[in-house]
Amino acid sequence: MSTQENVQIVKDFFAAMGRANKKGLLELSAEDIEWIIPGEDWSLVGTHRGHAGLTDLLQKASETVETSTEPLEFVAQGDRVLVVGFASGRIIATNKTFKDDWVFAITVRNGKLTNIREYIDTQALARAAEMDASHIGNEEIIRKLYAVAEGSGLDTEKFVSFFSEKGYMYDVPSGTKFLGKAIGDSIAALASAFPDVHRELLSIYVAENVVVVELRIRGTHKGELALGSKIIAPTGRAIDVPCVDVFHLESGKVISFNCYNSPSVMQQQLGPVSS
Repeated sequence: MSTQENVQIVKDFFAAMGRANKKGLLELSAEDIEWIIPGEDWSLVGTHRGHAGLTDLLQKASETVETSTEPLEFVAQGDRVLVVGFASGRIIATNKTFKDDWVFAITVRNGKLTNIREYIDTQALARAAEMDASHIGNEEIIRKLYAVAEGSGLDTEKFVSFFSEKGYMYDVPSGTKFLGKAIGDSIAALASAFPDVHRELLSIYVAENVVVVELRIRGTHKGELALGSKIIAPTGRAIDVPCVDVFHLESGKVISFNCYNSPSVMQQQLGPVSS
């Protein structure tokens, strides 16, 4: 193919990338394409081979970064096309923005892209991807809080110590707010009903001083359980209850903990009970 035709294929490739058209990108790529991103400290660095590798790279990129890429200049000789461009965007996990001048060195054979070497400012991207110390610290605090609430290592005093002097725990479904020692008593009551209680942390989202946790509360019902106005005798049944917890922290201490649990799901899993 002519040099001009190769340039047009590369332009079509960037147009498809700008539209997030995965099908179009694959159609323009050879089955054995090799996409190389040199550098370090950036999650997308490495060599990505074939359509499977390209698909994985595109998926990971979509989960990692939001970007606008603008090719500015195309320089071609034979089957080689150099593209000079500029990108700006945002790292999704940190919400930090970046700007990047880049060069793509692309090989085109028989109308398909066979090799891409992407030269970008990986250090700028790595800096934008770094979590702030407070972000890491708050997540670690909440993970430690959950650890001391486990049935196997229950420590209610330690659990309460994660709260500020005026910090509280609010059970949203029942509308009950717990302060001080009552916070620990509430955690102990659940562990008494479910001695093997375990909170499976599914996802943790951190935005400055707010930590949101998606989790499931699991355990075996071996002790009396107060659920609303009912006292439920041990059933020996297992629970697996979805929950979302929202924490606000100040100076490394929890000032509020709102627990959005599902008592109706728990009761359904325990079976019919009487007051």
